[in-house]
Amino acid sequence: MPSLPRRIASEFNDRLRSPETAALVAGIEGKLTKRRRDQKMESGAFRGMEVVVYRGFVAAGDVAKVRVRVLEVPELPGDSRIPYWDTAQSNLRRHAALPIVGVEVELSIGSHRTKEVTDSHGFANFSLPVPKLRAGWHDAHAVTTPIEDGESAAGTGQVVKPAARAPFLVISDIDDTILLTGLTEGIAMVARTVLREAAQRKAIPGMAPLYRGLVRGLPTRSGRPRPEPTFFYVSTGSWSFYPLLHEFTDLRGFPQGPMFLTDWGPTERYLRRSGAEHKRTAIRRLFEAYPGMSFVLVGDSGQRDPLTYEEMAREFPGRVVLILIRQVGGDDEDRNIAVRERAAALREEGIPLHLVPDAVAATDLACAAGLCDSETVTEVREESGAD
Repeated sequence: MPSLPRRIASEFNDRLRSPETAALVAGIEGKLTKRRRDQKMESGAFRGMEVVVYRGFVAAGDVAKVRVRVLEVPELPGDSRIPYWDTAQSNLRRHAALPIVGVEVELSIGSHRTKEVTDSHGFANFSLPVPKLRAGWHDAHAVTTPIEDGESAAGTGQVVKPAARAPFLVISDIDDTILLTGLTEGIAMVARTVLREAAQRKAIPGMAPLYRGLVRGLPTRSGRPRPEPTFFYVSTGSWSFYPLLHEFTDLRGFPQGPMFLTDWGPTERYLRRSGAEHKRTAIRRLFEAYPGMSFVLVGDSGQRDPLTYEEMAREFPGRVVLILIRQVGGDDEDRNIAVRERAAALREEGIPLHLVPDAVAATDLACAAGLCDSETVTEVREESGAD
């Protein structure tokens, strides 16, 4: 039986990590944030509201899932002419932007409308029935009510309804899977994240043409275009990075897709976040949102992607077409040796997990599985500089 001090410490830890404590802390944080906003409005320093409508998706049953955030308009950096300084200021100010707590937001998609109130971090999460919405992308508009006799604010984003007959859906990690981040490199990773704009960030060679090839797929016998798979991006990065990631994927030619990022700080449910749990929850949510569809999972060996994807393949047997894990680091690193051995064992069980050194090897596997054409192989090899 544990000693009394250990029992007390365990009970204290459980209470500290409980949803009740998280809700209490989030409530206090929300009140402090609202007080800060009121003080800025009274002093005339408040710059107005900005509404961000993140790319959302329409789940089976025609329910649109959309996240909106309301923030104070960020202060723009000046022209310091000091290399990287303005970019660093812009990125850091995005993280420090004042969330607008407790404001009512109306979301509309076509003729369908609903309202929600922002939480302690300025987020409003919507589940809006959109019956008979056709497959593809649709505009989503959000508008706030005025605060303190001020002006309202509005924003526009998009939601996607995957084609019901698409051959599969794709769930992709971001950092070190499509975007060179170097999460295992410490200071170098921080420098890339803070000091560089989207146009200066590097894509993993060959991944964009591979993803475009998965969208294109194989030609059909009739010659008609097949329904395209929808892409979803999952990352442990903060929602504050969304504008940068949105711009990066567009600039580098990756398929558009909803992103599942994280809130940094306490919420009504969690006092402290787990990156691995965030990914599991997001991926599970997508499998449950599209119960009749198969998935391709793409990640890297730098974090817990192999284990997370294995867990999802076991939880939803028969629904994972292919798992591609990009190798981060050398062949002889203990982490990669373990993943390679585990992947071989999993394939014996029927779980198609592969550790690949680069996009060329990933494309060869995707083509062998009938997911893309020979043109994709050529495009990936050209971008990767392979012979």
